[in-house]
Amino acid sequence: MLFTIDRDSLLNKLRVVEKVTSQRGNVQPVLSNVLFDVKNNVLNLSATDLEISVKANATVAVKKEGKITIPAKKLLEIATKLPEKPVEFSLNEDTNVVSISCGNSKFEIVGISASEFPKTEDEIKDGTEIEIELEPFLKSIKNTVYAAANYENRNVISGVFCQIKGNKIEMAATDGNRLTRIIENINNKEDKSTKLVIPSKTLNEFVRICFFITEEKVKLYVDNSKLTLKTSSFSINSRLIEGEYPPYEQLIPKTTANNAILNRNELIDALDRVSIMVNDRTSIVKFVFGDNKLILKAETPNSGNSEDVIDCNYQGEDLSIAFNYKYVLDSIKTMDAKQVKIGLNGSLSATLFKPESEEEYICLIMPIQIR
Repeated sequence: MLFTIDRDSLLNKLRVVEKVTSQRGNVQPVLSNVLFDVKNNVLNLSATDLEISVKANATVAVKKEGKITIPAKKLLEIATKLPEKPVEFSLNEDTNVVSISCGNSKFEIVGISASEFPKTEDEIKDGTEIEIELEPFLKSIKNTVYAAANYENRNVISGVFCQIKGNKIEMAATDGNRLTRIIENINNKEDKSTKLVIPSKTLNEFVRICFFITEEKVKLYVDNSKLTLKTSSFSINSRLIEGEYPPYEQLIPKTTANNAILNRNELIDALDRVSIMVNDRTSIVKFVFGDNKLILKAETPNSGNSEDVIDCNYQGEDLSIAFNYKYVLDSIKTMDAKQVKIGLNGSLSATLFKPESEEEYICLIMPIQIR
């Protein structure tokens, strides 16, 4: 193997795949490596943790084709510190030592044979193929994935429900204490439809990767148990979560007895201040609504308490309700709006948080009963 690649291109592609490599090298050392496969003037990089796999490609100048796996973190550290010049990789096939040269800098790094790299999930060749714009898809993920149950639970609510139908994409997530749901417009030219539950881990990785690309569209390839998300420069392959997602629509209230409208940034800042004195075990902040004011209160026995007041548009009866403040912050920080609308149906009823200017994104949070 002998090829040359632009330093910035190398760095960009490594950042796409590196995070997927296993952090537990004692399980299978090769899982901490990135597979380099050079052929037809293309470098294909692959990484996997056996649950999801990510592939990226780059055009390179190839003098000799070949394959090798290289330790991901060490290689990324090297690439980050190289000068902005072409980088040459050469492989000694007898020793699996990879030589890296860039300007006056030279490194040798010991790889592991490509034959030890596990077979990753293949990109789906059959099944449903849907192309949509990346922007509404990313927005839908960011507004829901944070509310999914812990991935280690391995049950259906550790994933995010996704349905594409007509020119709409709907996504929803819940951990039993909160529910998020968003509906976005898309351009589904071929009017294809699908309904699936995607692991939250896969979607978080997809969002991270998209930070490094400038694509405008993404293709979803879906069969009964697998998903491929693909752009022109990378793909991520994952198994889907099996099982029926809970009928969350039934939980969303059609109307709310009282509504409060607040400045989003003021609410975030006030919660940040008040939360200094929350009980770390419960994270409870009390919301007291009344006469166009919201009072936020927190207290920790034997430590102290805190209080903050912000203006709001609220003219209903005085109402006290308590939440895990982290759930509220998670919700409102994802909103792209100046004003937040809070829909209330009593101190023990689930409460709606949503942007005042947008009806199709909601976060439903269960309150905490204070004795």
